Order: sequence, then C-alpha cells, then structure tokens
Amino acid sequence: MSRGLFLAMALAAAGAAGAPPALAQKSTAILPGASSKDPVSIDAAKLDYFDKDQKLVYSGAVVATQGESRLKASVLTIFLEPSTTTHGHQMRRMEAQGPVTITAKDQIGTGDAGVYDKAENKVFLSGHVTLSQGANVTKGERLVYDLNTNQAVVLGGASAQGGRVRSVFTPGEKSASSPPVAVESRPPAAPKARATRAEAAAPAE
Repeated sequence: MSRGLFLAMALAAAGAAGAPPALAQKSTAILPGASSKDPVSIDAAKLDYFDKDQKLVYSGAVVATQGESRLKASVLTIFLEPSTTTHGHQMRRMEAQGPVTITAKDQIGTGDAGVYDKAENKVFLSGHVTLSQGANVTKGERLVYDLNTNQAVVLGGASAQGGRVRSVFTPGEKSASSPPVAVESRPPAAPKARATRAEAAAPAE
C-alpha cells in the first residue's frame, strides 16, 4: 500500500500564469533516517516548472533536507500527481541526477543516480554505490532503502567489483548495520539451473 507524500513548503511564483503549483503538507519521511514529523525543504540555483508534464526540475547544487537527513544532487526532478483537491499537488516520484549524496546522521550513501518512489515507499541509489559510516565502507552497484522498515539492501552488479558486494570494517568503528540504517549486503541473484529432459528422465543410481 502506498502512502501519500507531500512537501511542507510553498513555491514562490514568478507570475500568476505558469507559476509552479504549491505542494500540500503531510507528515511523511522521504529520506533515510528522517522523521515523518520533519518538513522537507529544497534549495537550488534554479527551478523550472513544466505544467504539461506536471513536474518540477531543480538544478544547480540542489540540496533537499528533512530533519537531520540531507540529499545533494546536480538535478532533482519531482513528478506530481494531478491535483484532485484545493489543498495542492502530491508528489508521486522524485529523481536525482548525480553525483548523488544522501546523508543520514553519521552514514553517507553515494551513487550516480537516486530515486524516491511513492508507490513502493522506497529510496534507490544506483551506479557505483558506496555506503559509509566512519571508516566502515560497503560498495555495490545498487542500494534499496525501505522507508517502512528502515532497512537498506546493497546489491552487486555486472560493473561492481566483478558483480559482488564488498565491505571493509575497521575495529573500534560503529558497524554499518547500526541505526539509523540497517544494511543487508547481497550479491546479484544467480540464474536458476534447469534440468534437461535427458537429465530429468535418467534413472536414479
């Protein structure tokens, strides 16, 4: 089941016609480690609103913050759902173009691109992903953070260290599985072997 996602902010209008829509307010966490009670704010050098496509494009050293959590990107695109009430528009998806950095307290995740998906209520990082906490580092090709369970899964890929996930832990440092993000590392799923007809028909010895 999806949860509604709203930004607690009012967008400044350059003019009455073609002005970006205001987004309604609702308490929802959209960044790892953030509290649902915290509002979201976005700072950027430029904002373009595309009425036909119902999207907002922030560019130029973009910084989105919610509580102590922060997302930095070169470009941040917010896709809106059509407004059905007078209370404003809802966000259905957020895409960040890199390099992308997400900071949640003392944990830092980086990647080439990032996505928030309302339907899944998850945050994704992809491309040369690194999750670090102090001297402890986990590297893979993709990170999936579940906002419902506060758990992150790091996945390997064809271009990530031979398709494997790699972690380096330093004695005395906090584990990368400590709050606010619990981490599970997984290699890419291996294809399932299929028995041939000859093998299936062979009698047991």
